[in-house]
Amino acid sequence: MRNRVLMVFLWCMLGLIRSSAAAPAPRTEVHLLLAQTSAKPGDTVQAALQLKMQPGWHTYWRNPGDAGIATSVEWQLPAAITNTPFLWPIPEKLVVAKLMAYVYENEILLPFTFKIAPDTKTGSVELKGLADWLECSDTTCIPQTGKLAASLVIGGKSEPSPNAAAIAEWLARIPKPDPSLVASAQWDGPAQGKNRTLLIDWTPRIDPAQPDFFSYESEDYLVLGKTESLQSDKSKVRLKKTVQLSGKTWPSAVPGLLLDKTGKDPVAYETTLKINDTGAAPAAQVSGLTSPAPITLGDNSAPKSIWVLLGLAFLGGLILNIMPCVLPVIALKILGFVNQSREEPRRVRQLGIIYGLGVLASFLVLAGVVIGIKQSGSDASWGMQMQNPIFVVVMTVVVALVALNLFGVFEISLPGSTLGAATQLASREGRAGAFYNGVLATILAIPCTAPALAVAVASAIAQDSKIIILTFTFIALGLAFPYVLLSWNPKWMKLLPKPGAWMERFKIAMGFPMLATAVWLLYVNSYLLGQKAILWLGMFLVLLATAAWVYGQFIQRVVKYRGLAYGIFLALLLLDYFWILEGKLHWRNPELASISGNGEIANDPSGIQWQKWSAEAVEQARAAGHPVLIDFTAVWCLTCQLNKESSIEIDSVRKKLKEMNAVPLLADFTAKSPVIAKELKRLNRAGVPLVVVYPADPNAPPILLPEILTPSVVLNALELASSKSSSQKPVSRGLSSN
Repeated sequence: MRNRVLMVFLWCMLGLIRSSAAAPAPRTEVHLLLAQTSAKPGDTVQAALQLKMQPGWHTYWRNPGDAGIATSVEWQLPAAITNTPFLWPIPEKLVVAKLMAYVYENEILLPFTFKIAPDTKTGSVELKGLADWLECSDTTCIPQTGKLAASLVIGGKSEPSPNAAAIAEWLARIPKPDPSLVASAQWDGPAQGKNRTLLIDWTPRIDPAQPDFFSYESEDYLVLGKTESLQSDKSKVRLKKTVQLSGKTWPSAVPGLLLDKTGKDPVAYETTLKINDTGAAPAAQVSGLTSPAPITLGDNSAPKSIWVLLGLAFLGGLILNIMPCVLPVIALKILGFVNQSREEPRRVRQLGIIYGLGVLASFLVLAGVVIGIKQSGSDASWGMQMQNPIFVVVMTVVVALVALNLFGVFEISLPGSTLGAATQLASREGRAGAFYNGVLATILAIPCTAPALAVAVASAIAQDSKIIILTFTFIALGLAFPYVLLSWNPKWMKLLPKPGAWMERFKIAMGFPMLATAVWLLYVNSYLLGQKAILWLGMFLVLLATAAWVYGQFIQRVVKYRGLAYGIFLALLLLDYFWILEGKLHWRNPELASISGNGEIANDPSGIQWQKWSAEAVEQARAAGHPVLIDFTAVWCLTCQLNKESSIEIDSVRKKLKEMNAVPLLADFTAKSPVIAKELKRLNRAGVPLVVVYPADPNAPPILLPEILTPSVVLNALELASSKSSSQKPVSRGLSSN
């Protein structure tokens, strides 16, 4: 590190001596760009620092390399506005005088965000800063300083600026983690003085002739820019880098970028290489917390016996029947049982078994998906299909059509239409109806989790394929058990009301829970496809409902003009799909659908002021003496939302957090997040919900709360965490869920 600073100093002095006659004008223009001209209090405004270098000049990446200084800004902002760090696009590698540097040439935008406090007063505000950068040519380096300024109107609406498209384009260039990335690192022998050789093995995706690794900056070590390729073929790459020690100990992990392709249109992935000191290098891992074994409240510990595991799986599936996700299908099953009560017992038993087979088949398909994801090297989790916008859009359509069918808008599905067939089959009885009711119950049950279920799934996912299949089979048996049991006891059918005219009204009434489910899925889509999805997917459903009405009213019930009705019906479907789904929502390419807010959290001013979760945020809070409350949640997880309303976002918990000076962190798992998936796996959970409380003492174990929360469970966990000797206290102390 000292050598690099000295080299930069000498280089800068040489440049200043050569131009000593007068202070040189900057060869780089710097500007502060905003994606909005106006914003509302509480908004997050996307921004970027623009640097335009003259030909032959360059500035530096976050890690300058063997020589250089990264660009920085000293902000002068109103008290109500804060900023995030820069996001850095992929740099170029430059060799000058045998020194390797990571640089930017021509033009670069460094995206970041401004966060406006909810209580900010309306009016125009000035966003100012003082930028420092080092601009260099092949022979000269000159440190420069420039003022930044931009105006933003705080008012009642948000207006995009002409710079929004450019900022969005550069945001898309920021390297991101890839959960399927397989890479490893290991030391190649002992250190030679202050230098040590690091070997990196990985499988490239695009061009094995151009792989590389760009390390992030560190005060404790420097990964020199020179890269030596020891092996390069289509299946494997081995890179050799030199690490120079400037701190006290050699690093155990090195974060940075793995490049599939350098030069024009580079391709890179953000990763943290965990260094194996024994020679058997493990796969690249996202950094996580290391702490003692967690205290678990409720039955959250990993089962020791396969029979215990299968028992938990069966119990979890059984409990799913009373979770909010499955309630719409339960209503349909009640109607089905009333219909079946007048049939012969043999047929009733047959339909019950077929319903159970529908549930079982669905869970076996899900088990196959989990096994496939595991074998590809990625992390599987419960509810992962709800992170796929294509799946959620299809489910929204299916549930909406089921509701329309129950309302009587149409009665018979269009031949050859898969979605229509699913709708008809899921809303009527008979063998096919019973089977598809089982499928629909499974699909709607997966966003929910239940006590015992999360432990069973997490334990199963960590084991081999046979255990995964067995576990998912027992979950299916638990979910189907009440209905199969009822169908095999015809005497219990007598307790149900007799069939009559009331059933038609009940059928229509059951359309409203389905409609509510469609609205909830519409809300989930807004997080996966952007806020505009609420408008355009809503319009899509309106056109779909219109097409269903035309089909039911003029094709099913009216013979005259049926050809014209078919034409209008098909035209509406084609317009609906190509204009809205493809043209407006880009539903098959969600990355084109919207610009994310970089995970920023919109807090209720009167509620808990959540911060974004990261392993580093937990470590920093505990190092500063603060307890931490983490809510691993997702918009599509109804159990999470019920826990939040009943036991987290309440006055007593808010007061307790304030008394403890605790830091609340939100881990939003709505969209796919490899980092959160790995942390859930580390905590032996297969999905959300999960609430974790970390005591301020870094040596104390975390406290894992059960899936279903009560205020007393949360408050007692916080009390335990606030105790100085929390790591020695018994788990059972005052932590019942009553």
